Amino acid sequence: MNPLLVVMQRMGGRATTFLPFSLLLGLLFQDLAAAARPLLLPLVVILLMLALARMDWDRLSALLRRPGPALLLAVLNLVAVPLVVWPVWQGLGLWPSLVTALCLSAMAPGIISAATTATFLRLDSSLALLLSLFTNFLVPFTLPPLALWLLGFDLKIGLLDLSLRLAMIVAIALVGALVIRRWLGPRLVAAGPTLDGISVVVLMVFAIPLMDGVVARALTEPVKLAGFVAGSFGGMLLCNLVMAVATWPFLDRRSALTVGYCSGGRHNALLMAVLPATADPDIFLFIAAVQFPIYIIPTLLQPLYRRLLPR
Repeated sequence: MNPLLVVMQRMGGRATTFLPFSLLLGLLFQDLAAAARPLLLPLVVILLMLALARMDWDRLSALLRRPGPALLLAVLNLVAVPLVVWPVWQGLGLWPSLVTALCLSAMAPGIISAATTATFLRLDSSLALLLSLFTNFLVPFTLPPLALWLLGFDLKIGLLDLSLRLAMIVAIALVGALVIRRWLGPRLVAAGPTLDGISVVVLMVFAIPLMDGVVARALTEPVKLAGFVAGSFGGMLLCNLVMAVATWPFLDRRSALTVGYCSGGRHNALLMAVLPATADPDIFLFIAAVQFPIYIIPTLLQPLYRRLLPR
């Protein structure tokens, strides 16, 4: 067998072990971080393409035939979760800028890579993908009024621009996934670990531009950065818990855990494009800090998911 394929298969089988080390790559290669920023969009497309190629399309079709429940879950993620966590952060006496960042994060849509990592965790990757896409399409309608009401931020989100950009990402990824599935044909199931390994490599490269400037902030404000990293872990876990607990009585176990997982992982980078120029610079520090739990929490939660979701 090709040695490269062996490496990819092993990486795919140990995906959650490799993910935290992705951050180390980003921290070590700071000189490349800024230069690699243009790679973010193509890497998102590749991640979604691999997730679609690997996905159970029968399950995805079943969800799309009855989109109502997934749409409702997406709205709850975007509206109900921020309203629940906002008073929690307000009552803990945290730095005001951290409270603001945590609340904005809870209003953000789901990250596209959730479908990829859901596969590694035995969660429902089809449901994770739909929730990610639905929340991204709906966020222009929910984020501005919530941010204005709770935080006093007047956010300007270009509905058409954001929707077209997301549609382009989905269309290109879907075409690529169809090509991969057609090329592999009956070998698709056997090639699953290899595709997972390629996804891990893409996620590792993805971490490099996300860590741009983090080392500089760590040297100048180590305590604040540590506080924001800790806060971002708390924010992700609380959003996860809120949705998992809220949906547990109504959904099967795997679906409820998937909904919670998707609620924890938010597309915070979107905030960089829509925040006003007067926004606190610490919010941008949070956007960098939250990458730590995004890459580490799957590893931390995997033992729990394995116990709750036996094969």
